[in-house]
Amino acid sequence: MASISSEQHTDSPPENMSSSSLHGAYVRVAEPHEYPEVIDMLTRAFARDPSMNWFGGVKELVPTYNDQPDQDKYSPATKQTLKNLRAFQNTLVRGSTLQGGFVTVVVIPTDSGGETIAAATVWLKPGQAMDFPISTVLRSGVLKVLFRWGVSGCKRVLNDFNPYVEATLDRAFKSRSLDRLDSWHLLEMGVDPPYEGKGLCSLMMKDGFKRTAPKPVHLEATKVRTRDIYAHYGFEVDEEHCFGKGSVDSSGIIAKGEAATGYPEWVMTKVTSFFFLCAHSRN
Repeated sequence: MASISSEQHTDSPPENMSSSSLHGAYVRVAEPHEYPEVIDMLTRAFARDPSMNWFGGVKELVPTYNDQPDQDKYSPATKQTLKNLRAFQNTLVRGSTLQGGFVTVVVIPTDSGGETIAAATVWLKPGQAMDFPISTVLRSGVLKVLFRWGVSGCKRVLNDFNPYVEATLDRAFKSRSLDRLDSWHLLEMGVDPPYEGKGLCSLMMKDGFKRTAPKPVHLEATKVRTRDIYAHYGFEVDEEHCFGKGSVDSSGIIAKGEAATGYPEWVMTKVTSFFFLCAHSRN
């Protein structure tokens, strides 16, 4: 799956949105009753993600939050794109947690005494893989994804994407003489658009490395910018793949001719999370 959102989007600003509202932000494990809010946030965060666009057969790129923060003014096609994507995000979150994984969230205290979920990560633990049992797949809501993205969309995820990533990971871990399953999978990291660029990724990374050390962590990045963010935190590129060539552009939007370049995706692994944690423990 794609990891870390970029060029994000939202339908309405979170409560108490301001630079001062970031005071007191911290990371914790999400409670099950918070999953719907997390799913909504991840839908906004990944609304412009190339892999999500390719999976969903999207024809029209969702506007950025700065360009159009009001969802009521979206085109019918864009509204449908978000509904479809939410079904997929629901399956990722539900399936991962049913499999034994977990979700962490960055929460920010509000003036009313509550908390705003500003960012989230989805993790699979060592020994857990994306090939969920059929019972887990059904309980995660995959039939809604099939209904919204169709057979072709599910095929892109299961047949055209996952095998390449899994084969890359097998080669990468074998080259390091490491057990592929003895590693963590950072399935997704998303920041709600109004909070992008405010240091929340750093909060989640530091929390993640505390939880995962000293095991390796692997992920996928879908843009140069996000690839470089992960490289900053010590992840190394295992392989680069181009998906959707001949059918979508660099944003994952359906295209033809010379515009149908496909989009790049980088499989990345970090082996030394323990040493990173020690080096950054004073920050």
